[in-house]
Amino acid sequence: MFKQHPKGLLVLALTNMGERFGYYTMLAILALYMQAKFGLSSSQTSFIYGTFLALVYFLPLIGGFIGDKVLGYGRTILLGVVVMFAGYLLLAVPSDANLTGKIMMFGALSLISVGTGFFKGNLQTLVGNLYDSGQYPGKRDVAFSIFYMFINIGAFFAPSAANAINNAFLTRENFTYDASVPKNFVALNDKVVDESTYVMKALEGKVFDNKDPEENEKARKKIIKSAKKRDGVIFASDRDEALFRLKASGLNQLTLSGKITDPAAQLSTADYELLDSRMPEDQPTIAAIKARVKEVSITDPSMHGSIGDPDAFPTNFGGQYVNNALSKSYNVAFGVACISLIVSVLIFLMFKGTWKAADKTHKQQLKEATAVILSKQQVRERVIALLLVFFVVIFFWMSFHQNGLCMTFFARDYTVSKISAVQNMAFSLMGLLPLTAILYGVYLGTMGILGGKRNPLAGGIISLVGLGGLAAYYFVDVQSSGPVVITPQIFQQFNPLFIVILTPVAVALFALLGRRKKEPTPPRKIGYGMLIAAAGFVLLLFASIGQPTPAEIDGTISDKLVSPNWLISTYLVLTLAELFLSPMGLSFVAKVSPPQYKGMMQGGWLAATAVGNLLVGIMGSFWDKLPLYAFWGVLIICCLLSALFIFSIIKRLDKVTA
Repeated sequence: MFKQHPKGLLVLALTNMGERFGYYTMLAILALYMQAKFGLSSSQTSFIYGTFLALVYFLPLIGGFIGDKVLGYGRTILLGVVVMFAGYLLLAVPSDANLTGKIMMFGALSLISVGTGFFKGNLQTLVGNLYDSGQYPGKRDVAFSIFYMFINIGAFFAPSAANAINNAFLTRENFTYDASVPKNFVALNDKVVDESTYVMKALEGKVFDNKDPEENEKARKKIIKSAKKRDGVIFASDRDEALFRLKASGLNQLTLSGKITDPAAQLSTADYELLDSRMPEDQPTIAAIKARVKEVSITDPSMHGSIGDPDAFPTNFGGQYVNNALSKSYNVAFGVACISLIVSVLIFLMFKGTWKAADKTHKQQLKEATAVILSKQQVRERVIALLLVFFVVIFFWMSFHQNGLCMTFFARDYTVSKISAVQNMAFSLMGLLPLTAILYGVYLGTMGILGGKRNPLAGGIISLVGLGGLAAYYFVDVQSSGPVVITPQIFQQFNPLFIVILTPVAVALFALLGRRKKEPTPPRKIGYGMLIAAAGFVLLLFASIGQPTPAEIDGTISDKLVSPNWLISTYLVLTLAELFLSPMGLSFVAKVSPPQYKGMMQGGWLAATAVGNLLVGIMGSFWDKLPLYAFWGVLIICCLLSALFIFSIIKRLDKVTA
């Protein structure tokens, strides 16, 4: 695979893979951490999350300037690792949910974003510099495809690592994951104004301060409408509801763990799920379960050691769940990012000799008389071409990164969540890893991998091992398992999975076209990528036909759920678009950047991604204001217009790559 490339490519790819694994492990739980620990609202969490992402992708512009003009690329990368490590370490240190804890969190996120700014763009610059000598003609595009694939290998395993750490800590306390527990525990500990007297007056029709009876009636109806109602039971305040929900969660968790032996106090998972049921025919059953939950008092002596005072059961359970299990698991997951950074920097330094020759700024090259000298006109043309490409990719990332926002909403509200164990093979690592091995064995045996030679024997052995693993998983686990409930965020693993699976195919396709003198230039590949992205959202548009709007379901679930295959297919098409656009864009930037601005231009590519990330949230604000087909239609139009724009200036872009 790497025989036709400089040795530094593998070293830099592994360095980046380790850093990205830690970053995406942190990112997978960051929003959950902020809400569980500090009780931040969705809007507050979204603002912090979006701002952090924007800084992570914008600051490489400044980091590139420092690499170009001040420290050089290698030293700036090392500085970035040190700063990032300090940020992850600060997140890994346990803290209280107070002002000090928030300062630590914001300080950590600031350090991570600054460190990433020093690290990311300059590492990409080193990759591009490896191919400047002319010793590896025509290999730059393939190199960035390989580099990009290694990024996604780290991204693919990161969510599973975070999930495994969470589950390990919860299991140690005999708990399972339940998102409602931290939410209600935070609500319970907030200083909520108890409005029970005011609400009850409204419900009883008591007269308020208004002298006009008509105004009194309007005020009464308004309060009744805004009062928290859950299946006929009115909670006078957020605190009352949180106490009830925590008690129900605790009874369910402790029943499952076998800590409650009194049948009257047990609450099965089926009962617990019914408490949130919206089915009218279940109302009598729901009311009976609620009445039982309210009356239950934990008196079993075996509970006292683990829960404490039975009268304080809801708060003690919530504290044990959130503080002793969930928060600690988040801290450990952040610590994993520290370890992955250590591994990355060790690889980077131990094999310094493989990339040291590429660590030369334009100023150093001028001293050695090896620099490429461009005229002011050439510099100007190249910078303008890069800025035009940056403008186009903004709209790709605005559309593509809906995978973490509105496509996740679609998964939650419009997609079937209960699937068979056989279907779950497409979502489980135990099914996906053997499948990946089978495909890579086929690639190795039929066409080689990433430019390498074919090896039918080795490819056949790898495929057979993968097939054996898949069969073992099916017969040992899947065949005896029942239906599985999938979470909305699990769909996000398909993008890095498809990157890993399809990169060898894309590289082989471009190599074949290259041999026939028909390979598109990088700008044309970017244009094709925008067209393919539009096709991906067309799939979601068709899946959305006949669906109620988000405003109509108003936070509930559609009664016309669609197959998960719609989203999986969309991720497949969007990944194809990404393979045409993102690694090709990195290669284009590396080739076209004026020598004195290489780091800054790589930072500019990432800054364009930052702007796209900001627009993700702006576009997302229309989610509950537009019909689904109109929402996806806007993204389709943005992608098509971007493709039209880039093809309209294609001659200008091709000129600078010649």
